[in-house]
Amino acid sequence: MLNLHRLAHALSDCAIGHTIDYHHTVPSTMPIAHELARQPGTRSGTVVVAEAQTAGRGRQSRRWEAPPAQALLVSVLLQPPIHVPVGQLPMAVGVAAAAAIESSQPRLAGHLGLKWPNDLLVGTCMADAGKVGGILMEARFDGGGLAHMVAGIGINVHQHAADLPAPQPGAPPPASLDHFLERQGCGEAAPLDRTALLIALCRSLALHVSPAMNGSELLMRWRQRLWILGEHVCLYERGEVVWSGRAVDVDADGQLVVVNGAGEARRFLAGDVSVRST
Repeated sequence: MLNLHRLAHALSDCAIGHTIDYHHTVPSTMPIAHELARQPGTRSGTVVVAEAQTAGRGRQSRRWEAPPAQALLVSVLLQPPIHVPVGQLPMAVGVAAAAAIESSQPRLAGHLGLKWPNDLLVGTCMADAGKVGGILMEARFDGGGLAHMVAGIGINVHQHAADLPAPQPGAPPPASLDHFLERQGCGEAAPLDRTALLIALCRSLALHVSPAMNGSELLMRWRQRLWILGEHVCLYERGEVVWSGRAVDVDADGQLVVVNGAGEARRFLAGDVSVRST
């Protein structure tokens, strides 16, 4: 179980995680964070965390499954003023999550990447990557503009192979951090500490959404983490292939640039991507 005393002591003065709303089991942490945002006095940077979710979800209403106390399941509330443009918040959260994993476990340095738009990968490159986590961003607006954002983050930590769901066609196979380390021959080392990982995640998020992180620096870090760049991909919308080609770049708004065989380029702000071998 997560150590709440350690969390409170380590994050009391952090912009993210100063307030931890802890649960053993919930359907999902996301609606709880949205509800907290509507309550007077709730501070930006409040983190909702659960040991287990019975109806965890990712993009396009997909389920996020994890046995109790085996994953890190959090939702982070962000309220204005938010120093990162809304379109770059997914970049900030993805880069922050990857950096937090590496800082909390040096054995994983160089093994964390991202798949556009929101998957956390573990491996050495896109060819051998496993999906170890996902990010879901939800915004709420009022008459005056953005009311708040919730960043949902799920990271598989302790699962064994039998605990992971079946892979989806065209997607990296599900993975966990411990399982990856076992495959790398590090199985005799101490298991990862989810409390330390959550502390590192909150501190990394605080850095990446702070005024000190300018847009060009954030874009550069995101681009460096995107293992999908240079790969042949298919873009899907509503289950149908709408474009295929080589993913060559991302722009400042988070759009993926894909060039087809005829040299024509299209930009995509959202959609599902599957990686196809050359």
